[in-house]
Amino acid sequence: SCNLTGLWDSTDYSVAIQCVNNGSAFWSGWSGEKKGSTEEKAPSGKVDLWRVIEPSHSSQNRSVHLMWKPLKSFPPSGRILGYKIQYFPEKKTALKRTDNSTEKKITLLLNEEAHIVSVTACNSAGESPEAILRIPSTDEKTFQVIETVTTSTTNEEVVVQWKTSEPEPAKYVVEWYEESEMDPFGRSWQYVSNSTKWKNNKKNFKPFICYNISVYPLYGNNVAAPSYAQFYAQEKKPSEGPLADTGFVGKNEVTIKWNEIPKDKRNGFITNYTIFYKPEDGKELNETVNSDVLQYRLKSLQANTEYTVNIMASNGAGGTIGEPKTFKTLKL
Repeated sequence: SCNLTGLWDSTDYSVAIQCVNNGSAFWSGWSGEKKGSTEEKAPSGKVDLWRVIEPSHSSQNRSVHLMWKPLKSFPPSGRILGYKIQYFPEKKTALKRTDNSTEKKITLLLNEEAHIVSVTACNSAGESPEAILRIPSTDEKTFQVIETVTTSTTNEEVVVQWKTSEPEPAKYVVEWYEESEMDPFGRSWQYVSNSTKWKNNKKNFKPFICYNISVYPLYGNNVAAPSYAQFYAQEKKPSEGPLADTGFVGKNEVTIKWNEIPKDKRNGFITNYTIFYKPEDGKELNETVNSDVLQYRLKSLQANTEYTVNIMASNGAGGTIGEPKTFKTLKL
């Protein structure tokens, strides 16, 4: 007999045997295979736990959306059968409640008090260590640690960096989602340790879509106030240009107005607007203004003259001109 050691947990194995006579150089053929499986062990790692807290619409309760990812271990310790969720008011341990879920998410309805929540992964051999987060009370002031968050893109990556004030934490959570995403469970997150920089492959983001990104400092189980930024993994020029309109029209001047183009048509961050205007049978002129300007007064125009005006919205990938608008300056 022989004891096989160093095997992986919860793994199917096939075993075969061959033999040889003492002093012989010739081995027998292999026996038929015998199959067996090693036993499972309780998961050794904590789940990767995060939460989204919805603003409270009443003094009685609020929705806290918990989501988690099992830590990938190789070899695996066993097949996860479900998850155990426990939660209780921070100062009332005796009120602990337990829920179970076979999914990697759950929504808890909590009152205004601070709560402690935990999630464990379960298989036939036992439970993983608890992943724990503290949910602050509704009137609790979380302190601001991160001063600035900046984003940039390279040919291959999205890069996020941030600066912190003292005391600097050792761990952060980076959370990101499409700006139009309304489902709290549609968010992605990743823990970052001992670094103030985060990178992700551009292939993991849709092009021409605006993403919200937040960086949360962690102090043990406490989550401090986040800092926010937005980014596009890839830009292209706007799908449409602004529509020009006229306000005050005078003898030698006119006020041109326009609205922002819809967010889903911008395809990037608008950097500026350019007003193109041209008198009949004359030379086209232009003026460029910042992205926060939505009206502009054109001066030194010819009296009693018809003009055509267009507005171009520009982002980092180019500009798109809107439909033309005509007006005529006054004679007197």
